[in-house]
Amino acid sequence: MARENLSWRSFVDRGAIAGKWKPAGTPAFYILDPEGVIRYKWAGAPGAKAIDAALEKLIQEAEGKRTSD
Repeated sequence: MARENLSWRSFVDRGAIAGKWKPAGTPAFYILDPEGVIRYKWAGAPGAKAIDAALEKLIQEAEGKRTSD
């Protein structure tokens, strides 16, 4: 992450994860919620706006759960 200056976790898998998720192409982007459920996925680069919107929605959901718990 530091070498590529990424602000999110990123990895490449050609084994168990790729076998289970069956990515449609490379690159494939996935956003998981705090429980590890795939909430968003894209084949190819979705662009910063799409990723930001998806993350913002999940953050708002998480903050809503936190304040109501």
